[in-house]
Amino acid sequence: MSNTGIKLARINKQLAMIPSHKLDEVEDFVSFILTRKKIKAKGVVKLGGIWEGMGFEKLNLKKELKLLRNDLSKAILKQAV
Repeated sequence: MSNTGIKLARINKQLAMIPSHKLDEVEDFVSFILTRKKIKAKGVVKLGGIWEGMGFEKLNLKKELKLLRNDLSKAILKQAV
């Protein structure tokens, strides 16, 4: 585990022991630290079109599935005999 991971685990363990009436203070403190750091929110990564132009458009899926099913059926029947 990395040093950061160890620290996070330790902080999580300590957070579990904080009385519920003090959690608002902890939340305010964490928010204060984060506003000073100005952490950018992670954006959404869109993967649409990532395989475009790679040749997958030429596949005939119905034909390929039919061939696979036939091969699988033959293999199963061969084992049963």
